[in-house]
Amino acid sequence: MASTKILVTLANSHFGTLAINSLLKKVPAKDIIGTVRDLSKGAKLKEKGIEIRVGDYTKPETLKEAFKGVKKILFISSIPNEKYPRQNQHKNVIEAAKSCGVEFIVYTSFIHCDENTSALSLDHKYTEKLIKESGIKYTICRNNWYFENDALIWKKCGLEGKKLYNPLGKQKIGYALRREYAEAAAQALTISNPKPIYELAGKPVTFEEVGEALKKVSKKDFQIVNVSKEEFAGKLKEDGYPPEFIGMWSFMINDYANGCLNFGSNDFSEILGRNTTSLESSLEEILKE
Repeated sequence: MASTKILVTLANSHFGTLAINSLLKKVPAKDIIGTVRDLSKGAKLKEKGIEIRVGDYTKPETLKEAFKGVKKILFISSIPNEKYPRQNQHKNVIEAAKSCGVEFIVYTSFIHCDENTSALSLDHKYTEKLIKESGIKYTICRNNWYFENDALIWKKCGLEGKKLYNPLGKQKIGYALRREYAEAAAQALTISNPKPIYELAGKPVTFEEVGEALKKVSKKDFQIVNVSKEEFAGKLKEDGYPPEFIGMWSFMINDYANGCLNFGSNDFSEILGRNTTSLESSLEEILKE
């Protein structure tokens, strides 16, 4: 019997690489295909025995060629791109999958995107609708925030002893490690009868709770200082954070403060078969990277 080929898009991304690492524990390398925009970007994956194909979300013809002979796809959402809108990119992926006879899609979406007021949810709502209308069987992994998204803060405080500025008060975020979200996606591709939708989030925590855990892990007695949302960007600039990180926080701060990431879930433990990594262990892992 022919093996089922599993394709991972954006295979050289952080998420794609982690998902492939998880898949390699479950299926032979010869059954995994990774797509990249430039073949040279797939060299490390090729060394692991992964077949590498060109697949560019902005070039539909490459996707139709890449998806040939593939039954299952891990469709990793792209980064928003004003020059080529993300909704157009995602539409290209789904249309190519449909034309090539793909039977199952796992898509990385955004936590509770059907009701979430975050601006980040809009492209995901659109994509989920296209997937549901495509007729292709699917599992949608609605991911909450990665601990790694704020790794610069954890490292500045935990390694350099910088102050932890808290602009969110008692508002919480359902952080988990990126590798656990990737592992969940790999699970959805390989287990029997996965659910159509998984709401994936770690236990919601406040910035203050993260800070106290970080103190224990790092042995740094840094200060935790409450600031307003308006003051926060300036404090980051004073402490030497790069402009792109400050920009990301400026874009997201209202979503953070309004509880758009304040979601927990039992779905993670259900699909992983275990609890997510503890707060202190997650921070310890990030500080070692």
